[in-house]
Amino acid sequence: MIIPRPRKLAVLGGTVAYDPERVRLAPPDPALGPEGYRLDISPTGVDLTAGGDAGRFYARQTLALYGDALPHATIEDRPKYPWRGLMLDVARHFMPTHFIRRLIDLLALHKLNVLQLHLSDDQGWRLEIKRHPRLTEVSGDHYTHDDIRELVAYASERFVRIVPEIGLPGHVQAALAAYPHLGNDPSRQLPVWDTWGISPHTLNLEESTIAFFEEVLDEVIEIFPDQYIHVGGDECRPGEWEKTPRAQERIRELGLPGAHAARSWIMTRMAEHLQRRGRRLVYWHEKADGPPGATTMTWLDEQSGPLAALEGRDVILAPHTRTYLDYPVEFQPGPFAPDRILTLSDAYHFDPPPAPPGADGRILGVQAQLWTEYMPTPEDVERQTFPRLCAFAEVAWGSPQDYPDFLRRLDPHLARLAAQGIQIGPLIP
Repeated sequence: MIIPRPRKLAVLGGTVAYDPERVRLAPPDPALGPEGYRLDISPTGVDLTAGGDAGRFYARQTLALYGDALPHATIEDRPKYPWRGLMLDVARHFMPTHFIRRLIDLLALHKLNVLQLHLSDDQGWRLEIKRHPRLTEVSGDHYTHDDIRELVAYASERFVRIVPEIGLPGHVQAALAAYPHLGNDPSRQLPVWDTWGISPHTLNLEESTIAFFEEVLDEVIEIFPDQYIHVGGDECRPGEWEKTPRAQERIRELGLPGAHAARSWIMTRMAEHLQRRGRRLVYWHEKADGPPGATTMTWLDEQSGPLAALEGRDVILAPHTRTYLDYPVEFQPGPFAPDRILTLSDAYHFDPPPAPPGADGRILGVQAQLWTEYMPTPEDVERQTFPRLCAFAEVAWGSPQDYPDFLRRLDPHLARLAAQGIQIGPLIP
C-alpha cells in the first residue's frame, strides 16, 4: 500500500511490476473530477482514465509508488479537498531555491497541491520588489523575479500552485527597517528584528502607506499567477495606534470605532485592491473581522473553521494543534513547552470538520505549516516535516482509516524517502 492511501481500492488478487509502456490511456471522464482517476490493473496492463491532466499525473504517481507490487485491482481515486497545502516560512530563515524545488517534488509525491511561501516578517523580507529595492537590501538573502518564475513553472509541471504571503499590518519590522516612513514613528530607525516572538511595531494608517503596499502587491501579481495572495493579518498589536497622536487622528478621520479596527481597515483596502486586479485575498483568521469575500485560514483552534464558513467565508483549516509541523513530536524544554506537541498520531487523527448546514462548499481544504524560527537549515525542515507530512497528506487526500495500517505502510515509504537522501525525523507513533 502507498501514501496517501487510495480512497477506493478493489483488489482482485496477485501483483505485477509496474511498466510505463503497458499503460493505456482512456478518454477523459469529467465525472472523476479534475484531480480524479481510475486504474484498471490486469496482467495485460493498466487502463488509466482521468478527469483531467492533474488526475493523470496523480494516477502515474500511484503506479510508480506501487512499483514491483502493483496489485491486480481497480482503483478509483480523487481528493476530498481542492486545497491541500503546506506553508514554508522562508522569512525567518531563508531557504535556497534548490531546496524549494525538492520540497515541491515531495508535495507532488504526496498528492499535495499548494505551497504557500511566507516571504516577509519581522526578521526578513525575501522577495525582490523592484519599485522598493531597500526591502531586500536590508534583509540580505532573497528571491529574484527570475527565481520565482522558475519555481512557479517547476511547481506547475507537478500540479502544485505557489501562493505568496506578504504579511501586514503586523509582522512588518523588516519593512520598517528598510522604509521608516511606513511606521508610526518615521523618525525611528528600527533594525531587522533579530529575535523571535511578536514585534509591537505596525504599519501606520496613511494613504501613502496603503499606496506603497498596493505597489508591492502589484509586483507580486506580476510574478505569481495564482488566484490567491496571502497578506497575513495575524498577531497585530494595536498599541502603537492607541498611543500615537497621528494614528488616533487618522482613526477619527476614517470613522473607525477604535484602534482595534485599524487592522481590518488595512486588510479591507488590500482586499479591494486585489479584487480590482482579479485576485483574492487570504488571511490568518483570529476574529470575525476579515474583509468581505476574503478566504480565511483558521489556525487558532478546530472550531473556528465551521463558524467562519457560517459567516459566508471560504475557509482553509489549519489548526495549530494538528498542523504545525514545527512543534516537537514529544515533550522537550524550550519555547514550545509544556503543551505544544504534535505527535504522528495527532497529525493522522486530525478529523477536519465539515461545512455546517447552509455553508456547503465553503471549506476548501487543509494546510500544514512549517514556521522556521528554530529550523535554520533545509535539513532541519525535512526532519520536522517527515514523517508527519505523510500523515497529513492522507488527511488532506481524505483517505485516513486504520492507524496501524498506516504505520505498516509508513515504514517502506520512509525507506524510499531516505534512499533519496530525505532527512527523516524520529518515528514516535
